[in-house]
Amino acid sequence: MNAEKTGTMLLEKYWWMINMRDEHGKTALDYAKLANVRWLVNLLTKPSLIHKEDFDFTGACKREENVAVIAFVETCEDLQWACRLKNDSPLHHIKLPSYKDYLNFLKNPAITELKNMTDHDGATPLHRALEREDIDFVKALLLDDEVKKTIQDYHGTTPMDLLAKLCKKNDEWDKMCKLIKVNPDLKTSYIQEGANLEQIRNTLSVVAALLATITFATAFTLPGGLKGDTGDALLAKKPSFLVFLLADVYAMCTSMLVLFCLIWSMVSERDMARLLVDRSVFLLMQSLYGTLLAFMTAVYTVIADSSLWAAIIIFVMCSIIGISANRTILHKVIAKLVPAANTEKQDQTRLLEEGRLVHLEWKTICIPCVKFKRSVLEKMQ
Repeated sequence: MNAEKTGTMLLEKYWWMINMRDEHGKTALDYAKLANVRWLVNLLTKPSLIHKEDFDFTGACKREENVAVIAFVETCEDLQWACRLKNDSPLHHIKLPSYKDYLNFLKNPAITELKNMTDHDGATPLHRALEREDIDFVKALLLDDEVKKTIQDYHGTTPMDLLAKLCKKNDEWDKMCKLIKVNPDLKTSYIQEGANLEQIRNTLSVVAALLATITFATAFTLPGGLKGDTGDALLAKKPSFLVFLLADVYAMCTSMLVLFCLIWSMVSERDMARLLVDRSVFLLMQSLYGTLLAFMTAVYTVIADSSLWAAIIIFVMCSIIGISANRTILHKVIAKLVPAANTEKQDQTRLLEEGRLVHLEWKTICIPCVKFKRSVLEKMQ
């Protein structure tokens, strides 16, 4: 009885060792069956009967008890819940002897959801690996497609910022980045890592080609027309006409540059392709601004002398649109101007099908039922 009590206490404290194998490939259950210890076999075959004590994975990682940590990850049924509760994970602290060990550890499906988890300081496992300069772990994380490299901690620092600093002061880190083709200085503003570049590229190319066509055609249909004898523009001396011409050329050039960037992105490495597509978004915005300015100045050039008030209104309206095109301003404007859906006015039939509508108007259901009953009775008579 004392052996059973002692064994139960050990299992409660070291429950994560249940599935560990020794040098012969055998587990505790194998030895319990060989020794015919019934109470131990019963516990090991039904781990739910064991009252499990909390496992200090943080302390185990710091003490480099890797076997215990790996066994804990493989056997803990509520691993994600335990990590969320502690606001930490084994990935933030683990230290393994080699690059291959890290690769095998990252293949464990139990930690898939923990690869981008943030701790109390907003840092991911990649942040922490870079801070302690664990080059093998950093390399394994950078090559993992599921790991996000641009998450900011609570200080606004991304893993790529830390990596860039290490590359500048240590040639070994710089060589590692070049070997795995990771550019720490690559910073994008619009295209996030993991985005569908092919879909974005197709969309941008259509818009850029359309703008290039419009602005190209506009240059040969000048406002005010041309002189019949010389072919010169009639309004060429007006400052607003010159602004229109410059804006139109600017819009055409930037839209053409977008097409060039997208073409080269198709034959570039993924990082450079992402950078080219990201810059294409900025250039396309410039093209749209140029097109809007060309329209404003063209209208102003034609009607300012006859209807100045209309020209001013058009100029102000286009200016408001141009200012609102800023992403931050646009988010605020859309949030205030576009009303939210009225959840109270919903389809009553759908609510009735879902069993959420208790009270319907009497005439909606009762009257058709009464009419149907009367028709049946009349036929029977």
